[in-house]
Amino acid sequence: MRRKALMLGLLFGIFPIASVYAGPQKLALDLHGFGHVQYDVEQVNLDGPGGKDTSNNFANGGVDLFITSQLSDRFSFLNETVFEFTDEGESTLDVERLLLKFSQSEQFNLAAGRGHTALGYWNQRFHHGTWLQTTTDRPIIYLFEDDGGILPVHFVGLEASGALADGQLAYTANVANGRGKITDEVQLTTDANNSKMVSLMLTYQPEAVEDFGVGANIVWDRIPSDPATPGRASQIDELIYGFHIYYTGYPWELIGEIQFVNHDDDAAGTFDHYGAYAQIAYSIDSWKPYYRYDRLSIESGDPFFTGLPGVEDSDQHTVGIRWDLEAYVALKFEYRFLDTDSEESHAGTVQASFAF
Repeated sequence: MRRKALMLGLLFGIFPIASVYAGPQKLALDLHGFGHVQYDVEQVNLDGPGGKDTSNNFANGGVDLFITSQLSDRFSFLNETVFEFTDEGESTLDVERLLLKFSQSEQFNLAAGRGHTALGYWNQRFHHGTWLQTTTDRPIIYLFEDDGGILPVHFVGLEASGALADGQLAYTANVANGRGKITDEVQLTTDANNSKMVSLMLTYQPEAVEDFGVGANIVWDRIPSDPATPGRASQIDELIYGFHIYYTGYPWELIGEIQFVNHDDDAAGTFDHYGAYAQIAYSIDSWKPYYRYDRLSIESGDPFFTGLPGVEDSDQHTVGIRWDLEAYVALKFEYRFLDTDSEESHAGTVQASFAF
């Protein structure tokens, strides 16, 4: 039960410190975090004269510090800072989430800062600690911007959230800085145009079926032009919409999502893309075998995605097993087969993830 309480608190960004309705209290600061280390083996079969490329390596997944503080009855603070390591052996620091939150009631909360966009189930439930999720990595459609992801999974601005209809209908909405000129640019202190990104996500969780939910999301944005890049003289109108369904009642974990991305460029035309995944897992005591199928479909010619590594038609099959050695330590053994327009790859990972 202690592990479940910790996971629920961390997943929803409200690590249990003190209730916002508990009355006056002293300032409390809680520091927790996540980390992981892993061993990877990969064989890539390249199309054309490149042939095969094999590699194996140990990797330090970095340290994710998770800080929360109850400032008063209604105000709280959340920060998630990740220390990462590059292939060149250098370390970097990323402030992934930084939110000041005002809690009026269960029906209405307002937060300001940087967080995860109201964009699907996975992006709201699983943050940067890999211990939180069953698999070693995120679905392809929800990869972070600096890992080759195609969605704006982070926002900088405002977030409103709450639960209506006796808690059965949850909503999250954002008004925030829009995308930058490239997919990896999260606009932290400026906005390249006057347009703002607006998003809304609704999830219905019927009282009659515990741990089950269905939902939808929509995102509007206008991507600024980038005259220095060929084909990017015009702004791009972006519309993202998606659907999700899940059931996480023990011992099952069933999750399915799809996100559609429409880009309308006055000069280059209109382009339609989508990404989807379906994941199934079943717990047997401390063991949890799992399988996930990922699909990414990219229409060629979109100037915003052209030339980005890994952004191409892709199908991936992932199979693995998670073993919870202790309450906050897990071992994951995973195999992945990836088939893209340019290559096929077989990869294996042994990952040790933990929370502290």
